[in-house]
Amino acid sequence: MKTNIKIIGLLAATSLSVLTSPVFAKEMTLGLSVDQLFESRVGVTDAIKAEAERQGYKVIEVVADGDAQAQNSQIQSLVTQKVDAILVCAVDQNTIERALIGAKRTGIPIVAFDRALPNSRAVDAFVGPDSITDGYLAGEYTANQFKDSAEEVVILELLGALNDQNGIDRSKGFNDAINKLENVKVVAMPTDWDSARALSATQNAFQANPNIKAVFAATDTHIPSVETVLNDLNKMVPAGSDGHVVVTGVNGSNDGYQATVSGSADGIVVMDLETTGITTVKVATALLNGEQVEVNNVIPGNFYTTDNIAANKANIWGAK
Repeated sequence: MKTNIKIIGLLAATSLSVLTSPVFAKEMTLGLSVDQLFESRVGVTDAIKAEAERQGYKVIEVVADGDAQAQNSQIQSLVTQKVDAILVCAVDQNTIERALIGAKRTGIPIVAFDRALPNSRAVDAFVGPDSITDGYLAGEYTANQFKDSAEEVVILELLGALNDQNGIDRSKGFNDAINKLENVKVVAMPTDWDSARALSATQNAFQANPNIKAVFAATDTHIPSVETVLNDLNKMVPAGSDGHVVVTGVNGSNDGYQATVSGSADGIVVMDLETTGITTVKVATALLNGEQVEVNNVIPGNFYTTDNIAANKANIWGAK
């Protein structure tokens, strides 16, 4: 599948010397505005801070704990503290847009990371996962499992948050791939990234559609909820065996890794958190130097199956 603009576009737009050896007249300070801390977000922010340290930057980190109003105030505080650039993963774009515009008016470059803000008038660039491709990889695998089926294939899709671009794009990619099947029916259930909602959604979906053949989880942290339901229904059959329900997801958490190793899940798409963090700082560096950068810098994940995930454990961020 043809993906969006990738990290290679950044390298073409910005000299390698700028990316690796910035020279500034004073110590530069990056304002790091984080929506909330959970496993994958910590992985990205750790990579950002490590790269910032390598570049000789100071970092002021603020965490909103999922409170959009708090993040709005925190961004205003970063502006008051005269940070040189702001790296932001938004709780909610609409709530923080005013603060971002205020930062933009003072000349502060703004890089959105991990969660795109496509309608923002303030963001200079985005760095994050290629969520459309990530969803497509899971959908492509699922479609291949049923390409010769003459029966209707009912698939449960556990959606992420409907106001999160990553969730929206993962769903788009998955459906783009799965719609190649002529006899597919997708049952989409929202979860808002909540595992309890994923559990109840899975229970309700199987009650209404007992012949569900596959499940796609927008985040693989919801796969344990799927396993619980399959066990309760005596449908927990390992991958490769008759009666197996095909399960895929996106993320790279330890939950997804363990489920794939055991064969209760067929495979997961693993996000490259380290490259995302490093690239975010490099884009900020280029902007601080007045260089032009690609607006969208996306990094596709890698799909690992039960057959090869253990051999690639070193590449699974959640399994480290």
